[in-house]
Amino acid sequence: MPLNPPIPILIVDDEADLRNLLVEALVDHGYDATGAEDGARALEQVRQKHFPVIFTDLNMPGGLSGLELLRAIHDEDPSSLGILMTGYATTESAIQALKRGAYDFIQKPFKLVEIEASLGRALEHYRLLRENEEYQQNLERMVEARTQEILGLKNDIERLFEGFVNASVTAIEARDPSTSGHSSRVAELTVGLAEAVNGTPNGPYGQVHFTPVQIREIRYASLLHDFGKVGVREQVLVKAKKLPHERLESLYQRLHQRSVESLRDRVLEAWGQGQTFDEIQLEDLLRRQEEETRRIMDLVRRSNEPTVLPQEVAQELDRLEDLTYQHWSGDRRVLFEPDDLDLLRIPKGSLSTEEREEIESHVTHTYRFLTQIPWTNELAGVPDIAYAHHERLNGRGYPRRLTAPDIPVQSRLMAVTDVYDALTAADRPYKAAVSLERSLEILDQEARVNLLDAEALRIFIEARIYQRTMVHGRTNVS
Repeated sequence: MPLNPPIPILIVDDEADLRNLLVEALVDHGYDATGAEDGARALEQVRQKHFPVIFTDLNMPGGLSGLELLRAIHDEDPSSLGILMTGYATTESAIQALKRGAYDFIQKPFKLVEIEASLGRALEHYRLLRENEEYQQNLERMVEARTQEILGLKNDIERLFEGFVNASVTAIEARDPSTSGHSSRVAELTVGLAEAVNGTPNGPYGQVHFTPVQIREIRYASLLHDFGKVGVREQVLVKAKKLPHERLESLYQRLHQRSVESLRDRVLEAWGQGQTFDEIQLEDLLRRQEEETRRIMDLVRRSNEPTVLPQEVAQELDRLEDLTYQHWSGDRRVLFEPDDLDLLRIPKGSLSTEEREEIESHVTHTYRFLTQIPWTNELAGVPDIAYAHHERLNGRGYPRRLTAPDIPVQSRLMAVTDVYDALTAADRPYKAAVSLERSLEILDQEARVNLLDAEALRIFIEARIYQRTMVHGRTNVS
């Protein structure tokens, strides 16, 4: 409310002569002065017009007193300043007037110069108050604008980071298409499990509660838990069989060559002994040679599967060590290299010890990658949560062989969902999808031997968290 002349001034006094005198004097000094003979008429004018300063008599018979009027005016227009005028001034009455909202106090009879001086002080005070209000309003507008700018920047940064996370997940899946969707499903399941923990009032997790920011932290750790796979050789990462296809084809070709060589050697041996060509005998020799080749090829085929290798099959592989073929150089060479046989003898799965260690190293790669990101204090736990998702309560996990007390709760939850999704996934080249019921049985078995967190698994099952990814049509429910 700027003070633009003529400045409105209200004079309230039941003495008409005094009231009119003051109005005329103030008008002569350039003010827009007007009068009111009592409090009721003064309030009517206040409701219609803003008066920066109002002079009012303290004692006005038959209506509101000056103090009552100032309180009523304050309710209508808090920015107006009131100056009390009275002929019965005492120190106590002045103090009470000021306490009850009056800006100033003038004792009757007074000189016009005293009115002018009091009015000047009041208007200067009014001006300073309005300037301060305007400054505060401008400051608030600036703060609001800056806040919106910061919020916009924060939202931009969050969108940028979300894009980075999604791009990282895409990079992981590009290296290993067979696990496409795994990171997103694990994030969905782990977040759901964490939310279910929040709704668990009793038990080991009864006192655990994840804030929205901690839920977000769990989500990022879950989405990025396998990012370190970018540091694993692709042929190891996507290895479905013990021997790669091209190596298997080479072995089959050698077996065929060996079969032809064996047949040739026997024919030459027969001719050397003066035997004549015997078609029936040759066919029988060829048949027996082919049967042996097919038997060896079938043995290799069975051994090459990533399932559990039967003991009798492993023993048959020992007979392949001495098989040879003739190299193009003329040298006799072993048909199966020791490395080939070592791979075929893998008791379970498709990975050798060295290859499994390389796969397991993805966790360390993930941790090193995540620690390079300047996380906020609220999300600082992301690297550690992801780092421990393959640890097991009994110390048989990897890479650090942590035991229960040292494994973050968030990592325990992720361990359950990670194993569950790996079991039920239908897109792994080295295994078929496991049914829901069988998967939960396997999870229960691992919890019983203290590999997985039994309480986390209980909540996972009772809250039916697994249903959160069943909509994708991946889970085989038998």
